[in-house]
Amino acid sequence: MKKLPDKKAFTLIELLVVIAIIAILAAMLLPALAAAKKKAYQAQCLSNLKQWGTALTMYAGDNHDYFPDNSGGGARDWAWVSGAWNLNLYPAYLYANKAGTTATGARSQNDVIYCPTDLYHRVYETAYPGTTNLIGYQFLPGGRLAGSDNYNAFGLGNWVLNRTKFGGAYRKAPVMMDKIQEAAGSWVNVVGGQSTPISNHTGSGNIPGGGNFLYEDAHVEWRNFKWAGTGAAATSSPIQPGGTASSWTVYYKPSDLDTGPW
Repeated sequence: MKKLPDKKAFTLIELLVVIAIIAILAAMLLPALAAAKKKAYQAQCLSNLKQWGTALTMYAGDNHDYFPDNSGGGARDWAWVSGAWNLNLYPAYLYANKAGTTATGARSQNDVIYCPTDLYHRVYETAYPGTTNLIGYQFLPGGRLAGSDNYNAFGLGNWVLNRTKFGGAYRKAPVMMDKIQEAAGSWVNVVGGQSTPISNHTGSGNIPGGGNFLYEDAHVEWRNFKWAGTGAAATSSPIQPGGTASSWTVYYKPSDLDTGPW
């Protein structure tokens, strides 16, 4: 009979060593992949806001340098804009607004009207069908003094209230930005039965690492955010507080910009 050659196999120790090496490599790569994903979201968000900037500039060119009217039905504060935008802004200048619903699910991450990292408003839309006037950012011009959101906190009211035209006395102030906000000291809120981060671009503890800021000349800047405290006592760099401390605090003042006018 012909003798079969001996078959060699991995020992248990060799298998464990290989598994350990794979685990070490994965642990080294995962943070890099997570960081790359965050950068990709920042870039996509920046692209969205550039499209917003182009749309607003085109709208102003057709309407005597006015921003879209944000005083109509549904307009309330920050991201609750006029429902009329669905007719006079989005279709002609930006993107058809297709709100998420319980039937269709949340908006895609490629939706221009929303930052790709905005979870809070995506969940809100699906939990409350018929909500068609939310955006995934904060919009300043033409804002209204409503509820507990005091736009004049920290002397920034003129950046928002009665700011209806491009090129005015507060032209250096941001037009739009990512949601950087906390609610009574918390960076999460329950909506639709889900505990959801309320800011865009969140990191450890659901605290945002920063946000993209759109200006009247349509350029967009990324600003880092550093949290140290709660409510009005908070300090941040380079974004400073711009809301009330009792309920919602929204941050939208770059530290290298005074309150104006300019």
